[in-house]
Amino acid sequence: MVCQTAREIQPAQPNLHRLSQPVRYHSLHNTAAASALPLGAEARLRLPQSLRHAVPNRQREFLAGRLCAAQALRCLGAGSTHVGMAEDRAPVWPDGVVGSITHSGGFAAAAVAWAADIAGIGIDSEQIITPAATRDIADVCMVDEATLFKPADGRSFCEFCTFVFSAKEAVYKCLYPLTRKFLEFSDVRITSFDWDRNYFAWTTVSEHIGMGRLSHADGFVHTSVELSSLGTPPTP
Repeated sequence: MVCQTAREIQPAQPNLHRLSQPVRYHSLHNTAAASALPLGAEARLRLPQSLRHAVPNRQREFLAGRLCAAQALRCLGAGSTHVGMAEDRAPVWPDGVVGSITHSGGFAAAAVAWAADIAGIGIDSEQIITPAATRDIADVCMVDEATLFKPADGRSFCEFCTFVFSAKEAVYKCLYPLTRKFLEFSDVRITSFDWDRNYFAWTTVSEHIGMGRLSHADGFVHTSVELSSLGTPPTP
């Protein structure tokens, strides 16, 4: 379910992260609108201390993500729309709520649900990397996933590398609030995926397993992971 914010902000294509019914989701994919977010004194007070001296684009990305989170929380019916930031930089959601935020290149999105319905959510969006960056990204994020790449799928290796990076980020964002354990890229394996059916399967060295969803549009790859309990994907 997607809720719209103010008229001047155009929402993105509905549910780019292909989330399940209990999840409330809001996204913003409008570089002009995102870059126009005001950075006056009041807005800067909403920034965490660590970002108050960051470059303006980084500050606006953070605020755009929080704007999406606030709107998603309103749609959920949460008593508060404030999302704090812990010392480890993880979002701090209102009591009884689980959620995830992502922002990249003018795109921002947030997904929230009641913890009674879904144990964990992780969403991630990435701009498709350039050919020049492909080798470095592959070296950082891949273990043996390169064997899954098939040119017959009609997608470039740049798109594939972006997907693997994003999928592992989504897995981490989903699991970390549940386990409080840091995961390296090498701790997560993408074991299968299907561009056309918009899904991927994953596992971790700690033996958590699950399914995720993916989509690709307008130069971005979007991924999501949901768990109804630790290690168990929810029924779509």
